Amino acid sequence: MQITADNNGVVRGVQFIDETTTQARTIEARHVVVSCGAIESARLLLASRSPCHPEGLGNHHDQVGRNLQGHLYVGAFGLFDEPVIDMDGPGVSIASCDYNHDLDGVIGGGVLANEVIKLPILHWYWALPSGMRRWGVEGKHVMRDSYRRTSHLNGPVQEIPNPNMRVTLDATITDRHNVPVARLSGRLHRESVRAAHALRAKAAAWMHASGARDVWTTPISGALTAGQHQAGTCRMGIDPATSVADAFGRVHGHENLWVMDASLHVTNGGFNPVLTIYALAFRCAEHLAATDGGRG
Repeated sequence: MQITADNNGVVRGVQFIDETTTQARTIEARHVVVSCGAIESARLLLASRSPCHPEGLGNHHDQVGRNLQGHLYVGAFGLFDEPVIDMDGPGVSIASCDYNHDLDGVIGGGVLANEVIKLPILHWYWALPSGMRRWGVEGKHVMRDSYRRTSHLNGPVQEIPNPNMRVTLDATITDRHNVPVARLSGRLHRESVRAAHALRAKAAAWMHASGARDVWTTPISGALTAGQHQAGTCRMGIDPATSVADAFGRVHGHENLWVMDASLHVTNGGFNPVLTIYALAFRCAEHLAATDGGRG
């Protein structure tokens, strides 16, 4: 599957496989909007190669796929003497934005909240301290004695964009349609790791202040975090040398090719990005509709 364009960069349409017939098809379009998420949108642009666009569409300056972001989640758990979970509701009800932009000595930060609803299987998988037996009679006693008396605080760290965290096309592995699969590479910026340690310390301090008998924290790694909340691979900006699209998602050098998803994010922020994705998509779509009456 790929997007087709002429020698001048004007997009003509898309080529794809019709799953009902397994046959290749081509559809012409006045505008093409890419909204596949940060990983697959970058993959599609990179795979849309031709003699005039040998590195893919929008990739004249090797920017497509760069600055891949996710969300590194950190936090703390606390074991209390009395039950703190009743499973009757309302569920997630505690949050603080105090540390989103105010963590001494580090760049960025994040929200802390008692998300998510910690079902028993999630408690077993995620919330038991290291070294705790997870099987047999002892494991059952651990679950019985700790589940309703364990609370938690965690949140996403605002990751610093890093051009070396990126999506590329794999050189050897393809999907069933012979299109190269996406390959993710890179590590977190060191400032993101520092912010994670600082936010985790705040979560632990909050647990101690709340009267927890025992407190333990989640591990921190500098590894890629793009398993959720993917963003940033087609970032918007005014300089084509450092961005892929303009402020409305129009891909530099391609007047009728647009990106409208979290790929545009310059930073993912310290919150779940879904509302930002919605707002940005509406803004970009309104601009597209107003562009020469939708016939630009």
